[in-house]
Amino acid sequence: MNQEKLALLFALQEQPVAPAATLANEVGVTPPTARAWLENLREEKVFGGVQSNFRVHRIGLEMYDFFVGVDSYDSLKSIETFCDEYPYTSYRARVFGGNTQGMLLQFRQPVDAYKHLEQAFHRLTKANLITSIRELPTLQTVYGSTYTRPRLEAWNSEQLSWKFDWDKWWKKAPKKPKTVSSEISEGGDCIELDVLDAQLIQELTLNARRKNVDIIRAINLDPNEKGVQQNISTKLNRLKDEAIESYRVYINWDHFDIYNTPLVIAKAESEITRRLIAHLEESEFPFSSSIRETPDGFVWSARLPSAHLSELVSLVWRIADSHELLIIDYKHSIWYGLWAEAFDGEKKDWRIDKAFCLDTPLKSIGL
Repeated sequence: MNQEKLALLFALQEQPVAPAATLANEVGVTPPTARAWLENLREEKVFGGVQSNFRVHRIGLEMYDFFVGVDSYDSLKSIETFCDEYPYTSYRARVFGGNTQGMLLQFRQPVDAYKHLEQAFHRLTKANLITSIRELPTLQTVYGSTYTRPRLEAWNSEQLSWKFDWDKWWKKAPKKPKTVSSEISEGGDCIELDVLDAQLIQELTLNARRKNVDIIRAINLDPNEKGVQQNISTKLNRLKDEAIESYRVYINWDHFDIYNTPLVIAKAESEITRRLIAHLEESEFPFSSSIRETPDGFVWSARLPSAHLSELVSLVWRIADSHELLIIDYKHSIWYGLWAEAFDGEKKDWRIDKAFCLDTPLKSIGL
């Protein structure tokens, strides 16, 4: 991969839904060249789709994150099947290392459906499929979580390695802890939705980097029918303006010598935690990562090359009171789009009935 093509990929990461002409201007190539390179990168599976990160409160949902323990591979497969059939699963990933093997699970669902998730966990535990359940702070910026994106300037394309001085970076961390607001604000109340909105939300959570006409065809409408393109364009613009917080490109980091995805669950003083969060948020940290504050420390995950895994662990060991190191099996991780069929067109709200949210997914694994 030449340097200009690499620059295009990183420009896409910064502007995931920008037109090819805009990205071409960023890296100094012609729009036809940018389009050809993007198609080539997609064919080589260097990157996949673009995920829309919704302000879930604005579409009537909430996020819930858990780390569940399992004691056998068969149990692991059963939990994965349950997640595939559960209508509001957002993400699942296998996790190993430390004292507990298990899964990271994230759900994006109505608040009133939470009782069904609790019941599902109870049934899964009773059936000895889950051995432990640990709820984690949700990974949303509205709760103080921070994401970082890889930075091109840290990648040496000639030596195929990442250059980053961890000690120097931490010495620049702010001494004054960041003040984290306890107020939750997403800029407005829930917006009114209909079935067509739900279908568009599904497509935007699957891949937002598509032309409107391709999204129209994906929801089985005819783009040549009178008024369809205008109506869809209006609805998409409304969702993008009022309900989408950000976008994320799926990049296959194997192409960049990144194979490790550590998950650190640490106990640390609040001052240290807030210094770390503030520094990740404001500095030029070169790797993809996310961090969330917990009552007694933080949960920090990152995607790192082997040489830098030990550097992260060494830093955590130095600044935290104690820590647990786990590895996320990202090759067996899945992001889920939001199901359009989970929206009740008559009630104009998301479904919360027991049969849909509990009975059907449990039945899929024989419970």
